[in-house]
Amino acid sequence: MKKLKPLLIIALLATIAPFFFGSCSSDDNPAPDGKNKVTYRIVGSSDVNITTVVFYDGSSSPVTRSGDFGATWESDEVTVESSRTIISANGIGATDASTLKAEIWIDGKLAKENTVSIGKVLSTTLSLN
Repeated sequence: MKKLKPLLIIALLATIAPFFFGSCSSDDNPAPDGKNKVTYRIVGSSDVNITTVVFYDGSSSPVTRSGDFGATWESDEVTVESSRTIISANGIGATDASTLKAEIWIDGKLAKENTVSIGKVLSTTLSLN
């Protein structure tokens, strides 16, 4: 665990960075479709423990959830500007074959998912942009 802790810290910092840099966009106008009703999902293989989730819920700053969430995590439905629809998560896998991915659902339909992160130290980030 001592070897994993520095890797988790690096993964967490890499995961949170898009929130800070993504908020510096010169295009402050929302997308033509405006706001979306969004549900965020993080899905891991059965041997994964999701430990940190950071997402935008429509308020002025990102929301961070930390804990032992098991292999899947899902947000409540939130209303979010389409330009700020973003989620990031970290987890620990039991084997080198462990997987983790993020999904963005809009109005109950899968809008976007990312490629799977593979390994023991897992990190994933996804946005609509």
